[in-house]
Amino acid sequence: MIPGRISLRIVLSFMLLSPLITFGMITFRGLPSFATGHLSDVLVWVYQVTWIPALLSGILLWRVLAGIKPWLFFFVEPFDFGRCFSLGAVTGAVVEALSTWGWRAISRHPFSSFWIAGATLSGSVAGAILMPALLRKLSKLS
Repeated sequence: MIPGRISLRIVLSFMLLSPLITFGMITFRGLPSFATGHLSDVLVWVYQVTWIPALLSGILLWRVLAGIKPWLFFFVEPFDFGRCFSLGAVTGAVVEALSTWGWRAISRHPFSSFWIAGATLSGSVAGAILMPALLRKLSKLS
């Protein structure tokens, strides 16, 4: 079992990081002219739209980590950053895409492939950032 503090850290980190990455991608791609002077409003909007799927994704990521705990040695003995990074990127992309798809279906928000693509990208980056740090921490606890 993964300790409670680490479980909470996984969920909250993904919930905070994924919307920030989404905001960064939107800003990097270029905001429409009417939004350029309102970055804080755009950030609030991004959090309003993405925080629930990001929270669900963090919970799913925690469950995935709990499921791979028996094979943790494969990633951390010795610590292999590349495998941890890849696991995080793939897992983060999948859980964020599934959570976004599910949430948009349940909440009956307009649905498009744009949302899934953005969720996949932000989940991939968030997972790739979080997974090596989390697995490193778990390896020290084992």
